[in-house]
Amino acid sequence: MKNNKILITGGAGFIGSHLADNLAAKKYDICVFDNLHRGSLENLKNIEGKIKFVKGDIRDYDDINNAMKNSDIVFHLAAQPNVIGSINEPDYTFTTNVLGTLNVLKAAFEHKIKKFIFTSSREVYGDPKYTPVDEKHPLNPKNLYGKTKVGSEILCSYFRQYFNLDAIIIRIANVYGPRDRERVIPAFIDNLKRNRDLTVYGGQQILDFIWVGDVIGFLVRAMENKFDTGKIFNLGTGIGTTIMNLASLMISLSSSKSKIIKEEKRAFDVESFVADVKNLDIKTKKLEEGLKILLSINK
Repeated sequence: MKNNKILITGGAGFIGSHLADNLAAKKYDICVFDNLHRGSLENLKNIEGKIKFVKGDIRDYDDINNAMKNSDIVFHLAAQPNVIGSINEPDYTFTTNVLGTLNVLKAAFEHKIKKFIFTSSREVYGDPKYTPVDEKHPLNPKNLYGKTKVGSEILCSYFRQYFNLDAIIIRIANVYGPRDRERVIPAFIDNLKRNRDLTVYGGQQILDFIWVGDVIGFLVRAMENKFDTGKIFNLGTGIGTTIMNLASLMISLSSSKSKIIKEEKRAFDVESFVADVKNLDIKTKKLEEGLKILLSINK
C-alpha cells in the first residue's frame, strides 16, 4: 500500500488537509489538488516539502486528469462543502459538486484507479424518518447541498456498476476541529472570543458532532482495508446533541460572557441526525473533550 500514489482532491481544505497530514506522517506519496476557493496553503504548512501540491479545479477536466496521472488511490473531498454556501453560490455548488465529481470519476476510470473514496454528507437524508439513521434510510435531501451530494453518489454508483470502479461512499455527520470555518462550532468560538452572544436558530435540532481526527482515522482505514466495492458508511458518533445544548456547553467551557439569543428556525436546516454506528467499530472523541481542545487553541 505504501508504494501507491494518493491523490486528495480538496486537500487544502478543512478535512482534506488533516488527511494529508496523516498520510504524510506515514510517508505515503501524496498529491494534493485544490483550487483554493475555500482551502488554503496555510493548512498545508506543516507538510510543505513532504507532498506535491497542484492548484487546479475539478470543474476543468484537463486539470484533474493531468493531476491524476500515475495515481493509484483517490480521496475525493473537493466540493462546495456546506448548506449556507450552497444558498450563496448555487451555480458554483452544482458545477463543483456534481459536474466536478463527474470529471474526477472520468479521470479515475481513465487512469485505472485502484480505489476511489468519496466523502458524502448526512445531508443526503434530509429530515430522517427515524434515528439513529442507518445506510438503508431513504435519501430525501432538504437543501441544494444535500441534493448535489446525492447526485455525486449516483455518479459514483454508476461508475462502480458500469466501469468496475472500486468506489466507497462515506456519509459524514457534522465534523468539527481545527481549521474549520463558517459552520456552527467555529462561528460560536469566534463569538465567544469576542464576548458576543451566540445566535441559535430554533435550537432543538439534534446533530451528531464528530471530531476531525476520528474522521481521518476512518478514511485511512477505508483505504487500507478491503471493504466491499460500493460499500456505504454513515460516519458519526451515534450521540446526538441539540444546538441549544451545544451553545450552553461551549459557554460553560469558556470564560466568555456571551449569552444565547434564540431566533426562528431556518427552513433549510435539518431537524435531526444521529448516525447508526454499529457497522463502524471505531472509538470517537467525546464532544466536550474536543470542544476543550478547540477552545484552548482559540483563546
